[in-house]
Amino acid sequence: MAEQSSLAREGKAEMGSSIWEQIELSESYLVCCMFEEAVSLATSVLGSVCGRDSSVLIEETELVDMMESAGMVLVQSLKELGRTSEIVNELKVLFGSATAIPIQVLLTGVCIQVSDGSLSGLTEFLDEFLGKWKHVNGQFCICAGEEVNESLLRGSDELSILEMEKYYEIAEIYTVALLKAGSKNVDHVIECIKKAELPDEKEKELIERLHSCVLLMPLICPKRWRSHIL
Repeated sequence: MAEQSSLAREGKAEMGSSIWEQIELSESYLVCCMFEEAVSLATSVLGSVCGRDSSVLIEETELVDMMESAGMVLVQSLKELGRTSEIVNELKVLFGSATAIPIQVLLTGVCIQVSDGSLSGLTEFLDEFLGKWKHVNGQFCICAGEEVNESLLRGSDELSILEMEKYYEIAEIYTVALLKAGSKNVDHVIECIKKAELPDEKEKELIERLHSCVLLMPLICPKRWRSHIL
């Protein structure tokens, strides 16, 4: 039994090392402006780590790091290739759902698309994303349908939780995307927020921030988004 456990750990370590080597190579391609190669390798890596059995073969924390690293290479490479409009669709296909995309990768991708004016399908994507979370314990949201277990309450299940501040950022970006697409009404965004079952004070705070975002529309992107746009 102990021998089998040891072999399993060695197998995980070997697999993890191989994947990290591929991620580092994709990052090198990106730095060397070999964007097509970077997209191809990052896509291959994500296809592996987002597979059905990956969570069994790789520790969850490392798995999330891999997804984020490869995802960032993909997003930045698509931007450099002038394929900004494809970013969100590519991410959704590779990760399987909007909520499975690491939040930093998602924020970077949607900020790039909004900044570039590539709005086709983006508001629908963000609409779907916002509607799939519900509030838990004042600190973060969980995917609607997830059971509230000890891991979630500790905030350690990184694939199923979203910090409240990140939820706020996505809601603000959604508002700007709607406005840039020609909509002058944020009511639909507010409907999505209400589905998250936020505490009254949090809901009120977020709605006030959304209306402030409308008033600041000439600036297009709040300063804090600019760190996502590389």
